[in-house]
Amino acid sequence: MKPDATLWERFDGWFSQPIEKLKECPEGNGAFLAMSAALFLCERYYRTLTDTQDGQKDSQPFLDAAARDLAIDPEMFKMFWKVYRHGIQHQGMPKDRKECDCAYRWNMSAAFSAKPTFHDIEATTKEIRIDPWKFADLIKEKWQHNPDLLQKATLHAFGEVIQIPVSS
Repeated sequence: MKPDATLWERFDGWFSQPIEKLKECPEGNGAFLAMSAALFLCERYYRTLTDTQDGQKDSQPFLDAAARDLAIDPEMFKMFWKVYRHGIQHQGMPKDRKECDCAYRWNMSAAFSAKPTFHDIEATTKEIRIDPWKFADLIKEKWQHNPDLLQKATLHAFGEVIQIPVSS
């Protein structure tokens, strides 16, 4: 990446292009990494929209904004976030959860949609289904349709990569 790259060039080079490259992995093996990138880009997008980027422990504003924008029930979006975001970002895998009297499991497949959907498996078990590639594309598109938001998203700056000459 050139040192004078624009914010959009950095976003494209550090996020969009690598996610596309992961699609080349055989048998969908890049899906977890693509989902991980999409989740942190999703959080950054909605935290920027809601001005909750830094210094706020309260996640409610950005979770509500994401749920509203993605047309998902806010409580269901929070459960998706706990299973997928917390699981993948903290342990590298989505994490099944039990809340109240219901168990929530995860399932990723190209057969599913870009947005999380909830399916009853048993009376007290729901499965949260999503296509990680479609979700990643959806979140990238949100940034692409709102590129000015990158200016606001620089509280955690898109750093510069500078080549340092290697002495021989």
